[in-house]
Amino acid sequence: MILRLYRASIWHPDAIPPDEWKYRNLKRVWLPIYDLIAIFAGIQAVLFGSTILDRLFHPELVDLLGITMATIATVCLAGVAFPSLWRVEIIGKVLLVGLVAGYITSILLFSQRPEPNLFVVGMLTFGLPLAFFRLNLLGEEMKERRPEEEASARE
Repeated sequence: MILRLYRASIWHPDAIPPDEWKYRNLKRVWLPIYDLIAIFAGIQAVLFGSTILDRLFHPELVDLLGITMATIATVCLAGVAFPSLWRVEIIGKVLLVGLVAGYITSILLFSQRPEPNLFVVGMLTFGLPLAFFRLNLLGEEMKERRPEEEASARE
């Protein structure tokens, strides 16, 4: 069972074709770390809250957002770890970007301070380009798979 999981994972030596070798560290290291950080952030929101969100929303909503973030990031991590789950990863990354964008929007729109906390907005926005880059890569891979899937369907 463990060997089957390893063979299906991104860490198996045959998981990345030679023409994509330049992306191996992105896929095997940086994307999993990105998702692990998002899981960690969601857990921290549940355990300790969020100073900004706690001022804007009821603590139970902040907990729900933390659980949602940790869950979505876990889905993203599963998609990164197991390339056959690429569709799941796309859905997860879109939801994760939406959740972070919602957090940013909440800070900008509902902040009770005269000026919103632009440092936090910047820190949140700072992480989005990697998610967008990954979605772009998945879209390109999806386009490459389409002719192969159509050929398989004709057989």
